[in-house]
Amino acid sequence: MIDLQQLPAAEAERLAYAEGFTGAAELFARLSDAEATVARYEAALEAIAEAGRLGTMTAKQCAAAAREVL
Repeated sequence: MIDLQQLPAAEAERLAYAEGFTGAAELFARLSDAEATVARYEAALEAIAEAGRLGTMTAKQCAAAAREVL
């Protein structure tokens, strides 16, 4: 028996659909979407922080950019 909770959400979703567990698959799909959204936010905020460290953006610009991302 495969423990779907130990797999990445996207893979668990595919397996759950294949096994006919549509409710679980839909939840794993939502989790996968949420993980992707968090990754995009993290990347954007890291880029803003890097711009601040490099001096290409002022602190005020970084704060405004971060508010825009969120």
